[in-house]
Amino acid sequence: MIKNGSKCIEKHNIQVAVRCRPIPSLSRDNNINLDIIKDRQELRLHLTDKSTKVYTFDRVFTPESSQLNIYKSMVMPMVEEVLEGYNCTIFAYGQTGTGKTHTMIGQRDCQEFLSWEDDPMAGIIPRVLGQLFDRLDAITGEYTVRVSYLELYNEDIYDLLCHASIENQKKLRIFEDSSRK
Repeated sequence: MIKNGSKCIEKHNIQVAVRCRPIPSLSRDNNINLDIIKDRQELRLHLTDKSTKVYTFDRVFTPESSQLNIYKSMVMPMVEEVLEGYNCTIFAYGQTGTGKTHTMIGQRDCQEFLSWEDDPMAGIIPRVLGQLFDRLDAITGEYTVRVSYLELYNEDIYDLLCHASIENQKKLRIFEDSSRK
């Protein structure tokens, strides 16, 4: 727990959020129904066999949630932690077509320059970079920024900042650090 004035804020190392997208019409035709219980941060999936699956998260975002709302709720505090020297990771997970790229990258209008705060379609990555460099511009002195942008696909990991095509990249290895350092 962290005390902030008169109220306590619980701090977690890992937070899990879900962004719901509208259920495709094909699933609606099969009588699959999803209830979002915002006050309990819960999803209830009602299946065709009349059973219900319940999933609980730290945060649940509805299909109407904006890119900026998700960013301010989940990511903005992490940028401040990065500036304090902590390593932070944002991990987008889901099946193909579920909106990971939309959430992480978004859509930018190259014809119009909007700040990370004003662009309604910017995803997490351009917002993080905008906020980070805005904050660093206000700091006197030198700083170093290190960024990784990786894709894990079919148990293979790819460096998306590498200039070589994915087919020509040297395989990256995934391993556990047994020393936990």
